[in-house]
Amino acid sequence: MARTEGLTTKSKVIKAILTSLGIGGFIAVAVIAPNAVQMLGPLLRKYGRGLHNRRYYVKSTISRLAGRGFIVFKKNETGKIYAKLTDKGRSELMRYKLEELIVNKPRRWDGKWRIVIFDIKELRRRERDRMRKELISLGFQHLQHSVWIYPYECNEFITLLKTYYGLGRSLLYLVVDKLEDDRQFREMFELENR
Repeated sequence: MARTEGLTTKSKVIKAILTSLGIGGFIAVAVIAPNAVQMLGPLLRKYGRGLHNRRYYVKSTISRLAGRGFIVFKKNETGKIYAKLTDKGRSELMRYKLEELIVNKPRRWDGKWRIVIFDIKELRRRERDRMRKELISLGFQHLQHSVWIYPYECNEFITLLKTYYGLGRSLLYLVVDKLEDDRQFREMFELENR
């Protein structure tokens, strides 16, 4: 899941729907469609000039999300149908957030190293490999076996990564004031002039 230049229109619509469900918990299906149409108006214009076509697109997207197991429909005692985000849907929303997250590189380095250490069992090799690719895509450098280094604040990214892959205590995030013989890493990250 490397950083992307931008989401497609389809992905933006999916992300907006998942986000609204993630924030609201249960949302009436009748409420989702009009709100999503208003919120996504400029994006959806290419799917038809009329409001009816846009509403149809949002409703069909909601149906596809349910078909993929990202949301479920529930009926309350009055017969209103509500949509609710599933665990799989929360995971998908987390993936979108990870893709969009950008770590700001300050003009001046604070002199601290961010170190990630992980110990992920062989049974979870696939998650381990994906997580490693995420670290590389952000710019982390390999320090030692399962130990990665980065010079900038990235706690939010690491927290999302741990949550998305369900790593818990298998991944540790350290902020270190001093690293022995760090000259090669200062050069690697071009920190000499910062």
